[in-house]
Amino acid sequence: MTPAPASIALRVTVIAGTRYADDYTVIWRGLSIGRIMKGSGVPSQAPQWWWGCNVYGKPGASGNGTGVDLDGCKQHFKTAWARIRGSLSDDDIARAHRYAEGSAEALARYDRKYGT
Repeated sequence: MTPAPASIALRVTVIAGTRYADDYTVIWRGLSIGRIMKGSGVPSQAPQWWWGCNVYGKPGASGNGTGVDLDGCKQHFKTAWARIRGSLSDDDIARAHRYAEGSAEALARYDRKYGT
């Protein structure tokens, strides 16, 4: 039996201390699994929102697309995440957490060295 996907949360994306409007990091069980954000510079007749879902360390465990608004992208994201989550083992999830921890440690070292 495939486990039901746990709820996901959106957090405003912060890069180098700057918060970005209409740009959200998607979190599942403390793990970043993607982003949903409003596009810029695209033709007005094209969908203005984009979503991407991925699991670090698990090639092929990804999906992305566009939508007309935040709610539409959230729904597409949830559908993709349910598919991806169903293909993940406990080992895959543990590996993704290790990748995330390693990345956070590397960024912290960089920040300490270069003061950004």
